[in-house]
Amino acid sequence: MSVGSSSSSAGAGSYVVLVILVVIAILRSRSVRQNRDVVLNKGERLRPLAITLLDPLVSIALIGTVLWGLMERSDAHVLAALIGAAAGVPIGMARAKVMYVRAVKESQSVIFRRSAIEYGLLGLLLILRIAESSITHLHNEFVTYVLTGGVALAVAESVARASAIVVKYRRDVGLRAT
Repeated sequence: MSVGSSSSSAGAGSYVVLVILVVIAILRSRSVRQNRDVVLNKGERLRPLAITLLDPLVSIALIGTVLWGLMERSDAHVLAALIGAAAGVPIGMARAKVMYVRAVKESQSVIFRRSAIEYGLLGLLLILRIAESSITHLHNEFVTYVLTGGVALAVAESVARASAIVVKYRRDVGLRAT
């Protein structure tokens, strides 16, 4: 990957993230207005399902170029990414199970338990994105394998978590309809 294409894709990714964040802010604002009557217990938060679906896109836009650059190094890096992704899927499913409380069908929202892990993962994604050029120039192969697996884990966790939440939401809404 050339430096020009790397910075170009990083710039495009930044615009995608900015657009997604604006959409998330709009969805969040609408949700607050629509759900004034929803009672939340301590430590719970209401979130439109659409925002949950945007989470994996943010992960991919923030660190996808980092992951791609690392995987381009060798087949061993692709293997490290596959191992990381394989670990990320059950972690995402477990997080969805812990986070999900119930569906709010009327506004297509879900109620989650708050988790400090969410904020930590978002911070990690931002750090990886900021450090992208330094990361792609690392020469210690062991470190790059671990990093490749970790980045793939983060992306796969996000996709698996969002998917599991959508499945839980659909089941919950389906059970309430009958």
